[in-house]
Amino acid sequence: MNLRHHLLTLLVFLTLGLSLALGQSCQFQWDWSLSGRNQLHPRSIALLKRLDAPLKVTAFVPDHPVQRAGIRELLDKYRQQHQAMEILFVDPSQDPQQARELGIQRTPQLLLEYKGRRELIPQANEQLLTRAISRLVLSNRGWIASLQGHGEASLQGQRNYDLGSFGELLRNKGYKTIDLNLADMGQVPDNLDLLVLASPATELPEQEARLLQDWIDQGGALLWLADGRITDSLADYLGIHFLPGTVVDASAADLGIDSPTVAVARPAPNTPLAKDLSSPVLMPGARAMQGENDTWNPIPVLQTGPRSWNETGRLKGSISRDALAGETRGPLTLALALTPGKKTPGNARVLVTGDADFLSNSVLGNGANRDFGLAAIHWLTGNDNLVDIPPFTPPDRQLRWSPASNALVAALFLFVLPLSIAATGLIVVWRRRRR
Repeated sequence: MNLRHHLLTLLVFLTLGLSLALGQSCQFQWDWSLSGRNQLHPRSIALLKRLDAPLKVTAFVPDHPVQRAGIRELLDKYRQQHQAMEILFVDPSQDPQQARELGIQRTPQLLLEYKGRRELIPQANEQLLTRAISRLVLSNRGWIASLQGHGEASLQGQRNYDLGSFGELLRNKGYKTIDLNLADMGQVPDNLDLLVLASPATELPEQEARLLQDWIDQGGALLWLADGRITDSLADYLGIHFLPGTVVDASAADLGIDSPTVAVARPAPNTPLAKDLSSPVLMPGARAMQGENDTWNPIPVLQTGPRSWNETGRLKGSISRDALAGETRGPLTLALALTPGKKTPGNARVLVTGDADFLSNSVLGNGANRDFGLAAIHWLTGNDNLVDIPPFTPPDRQLRWSPASNALVAALFLFVLPLSIAATGLIVVWRRRRR
Protein backbone atom coordinates (compact mmCIF):
# COMPACT_ATOMS: atom_id res chain seq x y z
CA MET A 1 0.00 0.00 0.00
CA ASN A 2 2.84 2.38 0.86
CA LEU A 3 4.64 1.54 -2.41
CA ARG A 4 1.49 2.21 -4.38
CA HIS A 5 1.15 5.60 -2.70
CA HIS A 6 4.74 6.56 -3.62
CA LEU A 7 4.24 5.44 -7.21
CA LEU A 8 1.07 7.53 -7.49
CA THR A 9 2.89 10.58 -6.16
CA LEU A 10 5.75 10.00 -8.61
CA LEU A 11 3.32 9.74 -11.52
CA VAL A 12 1.61 12.99 -10.52
CA PHE A 13 4.92 14.91 -10.44
CA LEU A 14 6.06 13.25 -13.68
CA THR A 15 2.83 14.26 -15.41
CA LEU A 16 3.17 17.80 -14.10
CA GLY A 17 6.77 18.07 -15.33
CA LEU A 18 5.89 16.72 -18.76
CA SER A 19 3.00 19.18 -19.01
CA LEU A 20 5.29 22.11 -18.19
CA ALA A 21 7.89 20.95 -20.74
CA LEU A 22 5.20 20.50 -23.39
CA GLY A 23 3.86 23.99 -22.63
CA GLN A 24 7.28 25.52 -23.23
CA SER A 25 7.89 23.75 -26.54
CA CYS A 26 4.37 23.90 -27.98
CA GLN A 27 2.78 27.32 -27.60
CA PHE A 28 -0.81 27.17 -28.78
CA GLN A 29 -3.16 30.10 -28.35
CA TRP A 30 -6.87 30.45 -28.95
CA ASP A 31 -8.63 33.79 -29.25
CA TRP A 32 -12.32 33.39 -28.55
CA SER A 33 -13.16 37.10 -28.46
CA LEU A 34 -15.74 38.22 -31.01
CA SER A 35 -13.34 40.52 -32.89
CA GLY A 36 -10.13 38.57 -32.37
CA ARG A 37 -8.73 41.53 -30.42
CA ASN A 38 -6.20 39.39 -28.56
CA GLN A 39 -4.20 38.85 -31.72
CA LEU A 40 -2.81 41.14 -34.41
CA HIS A 41 -4.83 42.28 -37.39
CA PRO A 42 -4.19 40.14 -40.52
CA ARG A 43 -2.68 43.20 -42.23
CA SER A 44 -0.16 43.57 -39.41
CA ILE A 45 0.76 39.89 -39.62
CA ALA A 46 1.21 40.10 -43.41
CA LEU A 47 3.46 43.15 -43.00
CA LEU A 48 5.65 41.43 -40.41
CA LYS A 49 6.10 38.47 -42.74
CA ARG A 50 7.71 40.86 -45.24
CA LEU A 51 10.46 41.96 -42.83
CA ASP A 52 13.84 40.55 -43.79
CA ALA A 53 15.98 42.25 -41.14
CA PRO A 54 15.92 42.74 -37.34
CA LEU A 55 13.46 45.26 -35.95
CA LYS A 56 14.36 47.13 -32.76
CA VAL A 57 11.69 48.82 -30.65
CA THR A 58 12.71 51.12 -27.80
CA ALA A 59 9.84 52.10 -25.50
CA PHE A 60 10.42 55.37 -23.65
CA VAL A 61 8.22 54.98 -20.59
CA PRO A 62 8.72 55.51 -16.84
CA ASP A 63 9.58 52.49 -14.73
CA HIS A 64 5.95 51.71 -13.87
CA PRO A 65 5.30 47.94 -13.98
CA VAL A 66 1.62 48.24 -14.89
CA GLN A 67 2.20 50.71 -17.75
CA ARG A 68 5.11 48.71 -19.11
CA ALA A 69 3.17 45.46 -18.90
CA GLY A 70 0.52 46.76 -21.31
CA ILE A 71 3.14 47.89 -23.82
CA ARG A 72 5.09 44.65 -23.50
CA GLU A 73 1.92 42.64 -24.13
CA LEU A 74 1.38 44.53 -27.40
CA LEU A 75 5.01 44.21 -28.51
CA ASP A 76 5.09 40.49 -27.68
CA LYS A 77 2.32 39.97 -30.24
CA TYR A 78 4.60 41.49 -32.87
CA ARG A 79 7.59 39.45 -31.73
CA GLN A 80 5.58 36.24 -32.08
CA GLN A 81 5.24 37.04 -35.79
CA HIS A 82 8.79 38.40 -36.26
CA GLN A 83 11.29 36.59 -34.08
CA ALA A 84 14.15 38.96 -35.01
CA MET A 85 12.64 41.74 -32.94
CA GLU A 86 14.43 43.40 -30.03
CA ILE A 87 12.41 45.14 -27.32
CA LEU A 88 14.06 47.65 -24.98
CA PHE A 89 12.51 49.80 -22.25
CA VAL A 90 14.10 53.15 -21.33
CA ASP A 91 13.08 55.50 -18.52
CA PRO A 92 13.56 59.04 -19.95
CA SER A 93 14.34 60.40 -16.47
CA GLN A 94 17.28 57.97 -16.25
CA ASP A 95 18.63 58.90 -19.71
CA PRO A 96 17.60 62.53 -20.34
CA GLN A 97 20.35 63.13 -22.92
CA GLN A 98 19.01 60.44 -25.26
CA ALA A 99 15.45 61.66 -24.71
CA ARG A 100 16.42 65.23 -25.69
CA GLU A 101 18.29 64.08 -28.80
CA LEU A 102 15.27 62.13 -30.01
CA GLY A 103 12.76 64.84 -29.12
CA ILE A 104 11.01 62.79 -26.43
CA GLN A 105 8.69 65.30 -24.75
CA ARG A 106 6.13 62.95 -23.24
CA THR A 107 5.64 59.28 -22.51
CA PRO A 108 4.99 56.69 -23.66
CA GLN A 109 6.74 57.00 -27.03
CA LEU A 110 8.15 54.19 -29.16
CA LEU A 111 11.27 54.42 -31.33
CA LEU A 112 11.40 51.88 -34.18
CA GLU A 113 14.67 51.11 -36.00
CA TYR A 114 14.91 49.01 -39.17
CA LYS A 115 17.75 48.89 -41.70
CA GLY A 116 19.21 52.16 -40.43
CA ARG A 117 15.87 54.03 -40.63
CA ARG A 118 13.92 55.35 -37.65
CA GLU A 119 10.33 56.15 -36.78
CA LEU A 120 9.09 57.71 -33.54
CA ILE A 121 5.42 57.23 -32.62
CA PRO A 122 3.61 58.99 -29.76
CA GLN A 123 1.47 56.10 -28.51
CA ALA A 124 1.57 52.34 -28.15
CA ASN A 125 -1.28 50.92 -30.21
CA GLU A 126 -1.49 48.60 -33.17
CA GLN A 127 -2.71 51.25 -35.62
CA LEU A 128 0.28 53.58 -35.15
CA LEU A 129 2.81 50.78 -34.71
CA THR A 130 1.86 48.99 -37.92
CA ARG A 131 1.80 52.22 -39.93
CA ALA A 132 5.27 53.11 -38.63
CA ILE A 133 6.65 49.69 -39.59
CA SER A 134 5.16 50.01 -43.06
CA ARG A 135 6.89 53.38 -43.49
CA LEU A 136 10.20 51.80 -42.49
CA VAL A 137 9.72 49.01 -45.02
CA LEU A 138 9.13 51.42 -47.90
CA SER A 139 12.10 51.54 -50.27
CA ASN A 140 10.81 54.30 -52.58
CA ARG A 141 12.77 57.12 -50.99
CA GLY A 142 13.88 59.51 -53.71
CA TRP A 143 15.50 62.92 -54.21
CA ILE A 144 14.12 66.08 -52.60
CA ALA A 145 15.41 69.43 -53.82
CA SER A 146 15.03 72.76 -52.03
CA LEU A 147 14.96 75.65 -54.50
CA GLN A 148 17.63 78.31 -54.03
CA GLY A 149 18.66 81.63 -55.54
CA HIS A 150 16.05 83.97 -54.02
CA GLY A 151 16.88 83.86 -50.31
CA GLU A 152 14.98 80.62 -49.66
CA ALA A 153 15.47 78.45 -46.58
CA SER A 154 17.63 75.41 -47.34
CA LEU A 155 17.34 71.76 -46.35
CA GLN A 156 21.12 71.85 -45.90
CA GLY A 157 21.39 75.15 -43.98
CA GLN A 158 22.19 75.60 -40.30
CA ARG A 159 20.85 79.12 -39.73
CA ASN A 160 17.85 79.53 -37.45
CA TYR A 161 15.43 80.04 -40.35
CA ASP A 162 16.92 77.23 -42.46
CA LEU A 163 15.50 73.69 -42.64
CA GLY A 164 18.74 71.80 -41.98
CA SER A 165 17.45 69.83 -39.00
CA PHE A 166 14.40 68.77 -41.00
CA GLY A 167 16.64 67.86 -43.92
CA GLU A 168 18.77 65.69 -41.63
CA LEU A 169 15.60 64.01 -40.39
CA LEU A 170 14.60 63.26 -43.99
CA ARG A 171 18.02 61.80 -44.74
CA ASN A 172 17.69 59.54 -41.69
CA LYS A 173 14.42 58.31 -43.21
CA GLY A 174 16.20 57.34 -46.41
CA TYR A 175 15.48 60.40 -48.54
CA LYS A 176 18.25 62.26 -50.40
CA THR A 177 18.27 66.07 -50.29
CA ILE A 178 19.99 68.66 -52.46
CA ASP A 179 19.83 72.40 -53.13
CA LEU A 180 18.69 73.38 -56.63
CA ASN A 181 19.13 76.69 -58.45
CA LEU A 182 16.77 76.79 -61.42
CA ALA A 183 18.54 79.81 -62.90
CA ASP A 184 21.72 77.75 -63.22
CA MET A 185 20.10 74.46 -64.24
CA GLY A 186 17.52 75.84 -66.65
CA GLN A 187 15.24 72.86 -65.97
CA VAL A 188 14.01 70.56 -63.25
CA PRO A 189 16.01 67.28 -63.19
CA ASP A 190 13.98 64.21 -64.12
CA ASN A 191 15.12 62.17 -61.13
CA LEU A 192 13.57 64.46 -58.52
CA ASP A 193 10.60 63.28 -56.48
CA LEU A 194 9.80 66.55 -54.72
CA LEU A 195 10.56 70.26 -54.98
CA VAL A 196 10.51 72.44 -51.87
CA LEU A 197 9.97 76.20 -52.17
CA ALA A 198 10.57 77.61 -48.70
CA SER A 199 10.09 81.28 -47.91
CA PRO A 200 11.74 83.11 -50.85
CA ALA A 201 12.81 86.66 -50.03
CA THR A 202 12.01 87.87 -53.55
CA GLU A 203 9.38 86.87 -56.09
CA LEU A 204 10.39 84.12 -58.49
CA PRO A 205 11.15 85.32 -62.04
CA GLU A 206 8.49 84.46 -64.59
CA GLN A 207 10.71 81.91 -66.32
CA GLU A 208 11.37 79.96 -63.11
CA ALA A 209 7.70 80.12 -62.10
CA ARG A 210 6.88 78.65 -65.51
CA LEU A 211 9.38 75.82 -64.92
CA LEU A 212 7.60 75.02 -61.64
CA GLN A 213 4.23 74.98 -63.37
CA ASP A 214 5.55 72.71 -66.12
CA TRP A 215 6.99 70.41 -63.46
CA ILE A 216 3.60 70.17 -61.77
CA ASP A 217 1.81 69.67 -65.09
CA GLN A 218 4.05 66.67 -65.74
CA GLY A 219 2.97 65.05 -62.46
CA GLY A 220 5.62 66.50 -60.16
CA ALA A 221 5.19 67.24 -56.47
CA LEU A 222 5.68 70.62 -54.78
CA LEU A 223 5.88 71.63 -51.14
CA TRP A 224 5.34 75.39 -51.02
CA LEU A 225 6.09 76.88 -47.61
CA ALA A 226 4.49 80.19 -48.52
CA ASP A 227 6.32 82.47 -46.16
CA GLY A 228 8.19 85.56 -47.34
CA ARG A 229 7.42 86.89 -50.81
CA ILE A 230 4.46 85.37 -52.64
CA THR A 231 4.83 84.54 -56.32
CA ASP A 232 1.45 85.70 -57.64
CA SER A 233 1.65 83.74 -60.90
CA LEU A 234 2.18 80.48 -58.97
CA ALA A 235 -0.68 81.28 -56.57
CA ASP A 236 -2.99 82.04 -59.51
CA TYR A 237 -1.96 78.81 -61.24
CA LEU A 238 -2.82 76.79 -58.11
CA GLY A 239 -6.01 78.76 -57.47
CA ILE A 240 -4.93 79.95 -54.01
CA HIS A 241 -5.90 83.24 -52.39
CA PHE A 242 -3.85 84.35 -49.38
CA LEU A 243 -5.71 86.41 -46.81
CA PRO A 244 -4.06 89.71 -45.89
CA GLY A 245 -2.20 90.15 -42.63
CA THR A 246 -0.81 87.72 -40.07
CA VAL A 247 -2.79 85.09 -38.21
CA VAL A 248 -3.13 85.78 -34.49
CA ASP A 249 -4.48 83.11 -32.19
CA ALA A 250 -5.72 83.72 -28.66
CA SER A 251 -5.58 79.98 -27.91
CA ALA A 252 -1.75 80.17 -27.96
CA ALA A 253 -1.95 81.51 -24.41
CA ASP A 254 -3.62 78.27 -23.31
CA LEU A 255 -0.39 76.47 -24.23
CA GLY A 256 1.79 78.92 -22.29
CA ILE A 257 2.88 80.80 -25.45
CA ASP A 258 3.30 84.53 -24.86
CA SER A 259 3.08 85.66 -28.50
CA PRO A 260 -0.40 85.68 -30.07
CA THR A 261 1.21 85.50 -33.53
CA VAL A 262 1.93 81.79 -33.00
CA ALA A 263 -1.00 80.05 -34.69
CA VAL A 264 -2.18 76.80 -33.09
CA ALA A 265 -3.05 74.59 -36.06
CA ARG A 266 -4.88 71.29 -35.76
CA PRO A 267 -5.99 68.72 -38.38
CA ALA A 268 -8.98 69.82 -40.41
CA PRO A 269 -12.04 67.51 -40.39
CA ASN A 270 -11.85 64.49 -42.69
CA THR A 271 -8.24 64.99 -43.67
CA PRO A 272 -6.19 61.78 -43.93
CA LEU A 273 -2.85 63.59 -44.08
CA ALA A 274 -2.60 64.81 -40.48
CA LYS A 275 -5.06 62.50 -38.71
CA ASP A 276 -2.42 60.86 -36.47
CA LEU A 277 -1.13 64.09 -34.88
CA SER A 278 -1.28 63.92 -31.09
CA SER A 279 -0.65 67.65 -30.52
CA PRO A 280 -1.09 70.88 -32.52
CA VAL A 281 1.29 72.26 -35.11
CA LEU A 282 2.70 75.62 -33.97
CA MET A 283 3.15 78.15 -36.80
CA PRO A 284 4.67 81.54 -35.91
CA GLY A 285 3.75 84.45 -38.16
CA ALA A 286 1.56 82.38 -40.48
CA ARG A 287 -0.77 83.59 -43.22
CA ALA A 288 -4.15 82.03 -43.99
CA MET A 289 -5.33 80.87 -47.41
CA GLN A 290 -8.32 79.72 -49.42
CA GLY A 291 -8.71 77.52 -52.50
CA GLU A 292 -10.73 79.43 -55.08
CA ASN A 293 -11.13 77.56 -58.39
CA ASP A 294 -12.19 74.16 -59.69
CA THR A 295 -8.96 73.46 -61.57
CA TRP A 296 -7.60 71.78 -58.47
CA ASN A 297 -9.19 69.85 -55.63
CA PRO A 298 -8.24 71.89 -52.54
CA ILE A 299 -8.33 69.90 -49.30
CA PRO A 300 -7.83 71.81 -46.02
CA VAL A 301 -5.23 70.03 -43.91
CA LEU A 302 -4.50 72.32 -40.95
CA GLN A 303 -6.86 74.88 -39.45
CA THR A 304 -6.89 77.25 -36.51
CA GLY A 305 -9.63 77.45 -33.91
CA PRO A 306 -12.47 79.99 -33.62
CA ARG A 307 -10.39 82.36 -31.44
CA SER A 308 -8.12 83.33 -34.33
CA TRP A 309 -8.23 85.86 -37.15
CA ASN A 310 -5.98 87.44 -39.78
CA GLU A 311 -4.72 90.66 -38.20
CA THR A 312 -4.05 93.37 -40.77
CA GLY A 313 -3.00 96.08 -38.34
CA ARG A 314 0.04 96.57 -36.13
CA LEU A 315 1.00 93.60 -33.97
CA LYS A 316 1.65 95.68 -30.85
CA GLY A 317 -0.35 96.55 -27.79
CA SER A 318 -3.97 95.48 -27.54
CA ILE A 319 -5.13 93.53 -30.59
CA SER A 320 -8.72 92.80 -31.56
CA ARG A 321 -10.45 91.69 -34.73
CA ASP A 322 -11.70 94.42 -37.08
CA ALA A 323 -14.28 92.97 -39.46
CA LEU A 324 -14.40 96.19 -41.50
CA ALA A 325 -10.71 95.79 -42.33
CA GLY A 326 -11.31 92.37 -43.86
CA GLU A 327 -10.20 90.38 -40.82
CA THR A 328 -11.86 86.97 -40.87
CA ARG A 329 -12.68 84.96 -37.77
CA GLY A 330 -11.33 81.39 -37.57
CA PRO A 331 -11.22 78.56 -38.33
CA LEU A 332 -8.60 79.64 -40.87
CA THR A 333 -6.83 77.26 -43.23
CA LEU A 334 -3.04 77.23 -42.77
CA ALA A 335 -2.22 74.19 -44.93
CA LEU A 336 -3.91 73.14 -48.16
CA ALA A 337 -3.40 69.93 -50.13
CA LEU A 338 -4.04 70.15 -53.87
CA THR A 339 -4.74 67.28 -56.25
CA PRO A 340 -5.69 67.58 -59.93
CA GLY A 341 -9.33 68.35 -60.68
CA LYS A 342 -11.38 67.69 -63.79
CA LYS A 343 -9.54 70.37 -65.74
CA THR A 344 -6.08 69.29 -64.58
CA PRO A 345 -5.21 65.75 -65.69
CA GLY A 346 -2.33 63.90 -64.12
CA ASN A 347 -1.25 62.75 -60.68
CA ALA A 348 0.54 65.83 -59.37
CA ARG A 349 0.50 66.60 -55.65
CA VAL A 350 0.96 70.02 -54.09
CA LEU A 351 0.94 71.04 -50.45
CA VAL A 352 0.90 74.73 -49.54
CA THR A 353 1.40 76.02 -46.00
CA GLY A 354 1.12 79.60 -44.82
CA ASP A 355 4.35 79.37 -42.86
CA ALA A 356 7.90 78.07 -43.24
CA ASP A 357 9.18 78.72 -39.73
CA PHE A 358 7.39 75.69 -38.26
CA LEU A 359 9.97 73.45 -40.01
CA SER A 360 12.93 75.74 -39.28
CA ASN A 361 15.87 74.71 -37.13
CA SER A 362 14.68 76.85 -34.22
CA VAL A 363 11.02 75.71 -34.15
CA LEU A 364 10.99 72.16 -35.57
CA GLY A 365 10.90 70.46 -32.16
CA ASN A 366 7.77 72.31 -30.98
CA GLY A 367 4.36 70.68 -30.92
CA ALA A 368 3.68 68.23 -33.75
CA ASN A 369 5.75 70.21 -36.28
CA ARG A 370 8.16 67.36 -36.91
CA ASP A 371 5.39 64.75 -37.29
CA PHE A 372 3.36 66.91 -39.67
CA GLY A 373 6.41 67.69 -41.77
CA LEU A 374 7.17 64.00 -42.19
CA ALA A 375 3.54 63.18 -42.98
CA ALA A 376 3.57 65.89 -45.66
CA ILE A 377 6.75 64.53 -47.24
CA HIS A 378 5.40 60.96 -47.26
CA TRP A 379 2.20 62.12 -48.95
CA LEU A 380 3.94 64.27 -51.54
CA THR A 381 6.43 61.55 -52.50
CA GLY A 382 3.74 58.90 -52.88
CA ASN A 383 4.74 57.01 -49.76
CA ASP A 384 1.32 57.41 -48.20
CA ASN A 385 0.11 53.98 -49.39
CA LEU A 386 0.82 52.57 -45.98
CA VAL A 387 -0.67 49.64 -44.15
CA ASP A 388 -3.57 51.10 -42.21
CA ILE A 389 -5.35 49.27 -39.42
CA PRO A 390 -8.81 50.79 -38.99
CA PRO A 391 -9.80 51.53 -35.39
CA PHE A 392 -12.49 49.15 -34.20
CA THR A 393 -14.37 48.85 -30.94
CA PRO A 394 -15.38 45.20 -30.52
CA PRO A 395 -19.01 44.76 -29.52
CA ASP A 396 -18.19 42.11 -26.91
CA ARG A 397 -16.43 44.80 -24.85
CA GLN A 398 -19.57 46.89 -24.58
CA LEU A 399 -22.16 46.00 -21.95
CA ARG A 400 -25.51 47.58 -22.78
CA TRP A 401 -28.46 47.00 -20.47
CA SER A 402 -32.01 48.20 -20.63
CA PRO A 403 -33.34 50.42 -17.81
CA ALA A 404 -35.20 47.42 -16.37
CA SER A 405 -31.99 45.35 -16.30
CA ASN A 406 -30.14 48.21 -14.59
CA ALA A 407 -32.85 48.45 -11.95
CA LEU A 408 -32.76 44.66 -11.40
CA VAL A 409 -28.99 44.60 -10.93
CA ALA A 410 -29.14 47.60 -8.58
CA ALA A 411 -31.84 45.93 -6.49
CA LEU A 412 -29.79 42.71 -6.36
CA PHE A 413 -26.64 44.37 -4.99
CA LEU A 414 -28.29 47.05 -2.85
CA PHE A 415 -31.09 45.02 -1.24
CA VAL A 416 -31.20 41.29 -2.01
CA LEU A 417 -27.56 40.44 -1.26
CA PRO A 418 -27.33 42.52 1.98
CA LEU A 419 -30.61 41.09 3.24
CA SER A 420 -29.52 37.54 2.36
CA ILE A 421 -26.26 37.97 4.28
CA ALA A 422 -28.08 39.43 7.27
CA ALA A 423 -30.66 36.62 7.23
CA THR A 424 -27.90 34.00 7.01
CA GLY A 425 -26.20 35.54 10.03
CA LEU A 426 -29.43 35.55 12.06
CA ILE A 427 -30.10 31.92 11.19
CA VAL A 428 -26.58 30.88 12.28
CA VAL A 429 -26.97 32.75 15.60
CA TRP A 430 -30.43 31.19 16.20
CA ARG A 431 -29.14 27.65 15.53
CA ARG A 432 -26.20 28.10 17.89
CA ARG A 433 -28.47 29.29 20.71
CA ARG A 434 -30.71 26.21 20.32
CA ARG A 435 -27.82 23.85 20.98
